[in-house]
Amino acid sequence: MKKIHLLVVLAILLITAGCGTAGSNPGSASAPASTAPATPATPAKEGTTPTAAPAAFNKTITHTMGTVTLTKVPERVVVLFNGMVDITAALKVKPVGAVQSWDELPWYKFLRADMEGVKNLGDEDQPNIEAILALKPDLIIAAKGRHEKLYPQLNSIAPTIMVADLFTWKENLKVAGEALNKQDEVTKIMKEWDTRVATFKQKMGDRLGKSEVSIIRFQKDNSSRIYVTGFAGTIFQELGLPRPKAQQAEGKSVLNLTSKEQIPQMDGDYIFDITQLNDGTNSLKNSEEWLSHPLWKDLKGVKAGKYFKADPITWNLSGGSIAAKMLLDDLYKYFDIQP
Repeated sequence: MKKIHLLVVLAILLITAGCGTAGSNPGSASAPASTAPATPATPAKEGTTPTAAPAAFNKTITHTMGTVTLTKVPERVVVLFNGMVDITAALKVKPVGAVQSWDELPWYKFLRADMEGVKNLGDEDQPNIEAILALKPDLIIAAKGRHEKLYPQLNSIAPTIMVADLFTWKENLKVAGEALNKQDEVTKIMKEWDTRVATFKQKMGDRLGKSEVSIIRFQKDNSSRIYVTGFAGTIFQELGLPRPKAQQAEGKSVLNLTSKEQIPQMDGDYIFDITQLNDGTNSLKNSEEWLSHPLWKDLKGVKAGKYFKADPITWNLSGGSIAAKMLLDDLYKYFDIQP
């Protein structure tokens, strides 16, 4: 029995030794090929979410002449009215081409630093189509009042947005922001504007509803004009500055005066003159004739020393968000309000 017991123990020891030898030989032909375990993904830190790939730019913009679909952010923009030249500068977008200014050629001084290298496309009311074509734009921004007849031609060159009005700067700023992917900049500009307007109203106090304002312009053809709306007039409406009863003309943007006997219609507690005196016409001579008339001297705004020659560029000719801010800065000065 002892022999059998010894044989069994010996057999177990031999089997155990054999298994140990096989398991310690990684280089043997019978050993399976080793494979590295897959590296586990690094878990996201608590409180964070994986970053998604940026969405493709795709915008369909409705404008006064139809719709435009943009599948990428425009890089070669052509601008065909002065208000949009101002707006693109405010949005820090340099167009490849733009129409020239009405004064201080080729660009208004307050915009000149932003327009270096931009192709001059001629006058706003007659832009150079061949020059536009040569620029190979991927977006054109124009105005219906100036370019409605050119729309088919422009739209055949590049997607064209046609705004409804030259001087509705808020709407035009919003359209540009959508098309140029600058919505955040638009939000910032409008927030600053709304704050500034609220401050103006608050500091005007009781004067706000009592101070009637008049915006006038002397023309080259011996006539004159009162602006009911327009760029400056629309801003005055927003500020709550009332107009004299004689100027409250429903549905009219301007009142044309053809006779000096109509001078009393120009009156207001504050009279702002936006005549463009450097336009190479007879506007200056005409202005002097109207201002020397006895009826002019009887206006209450003139008697009170509240007749001001405002900047025709920022009050009328530019028509963008930068000009709007400059106009409001002027009103703080004219109404003797501390910023």
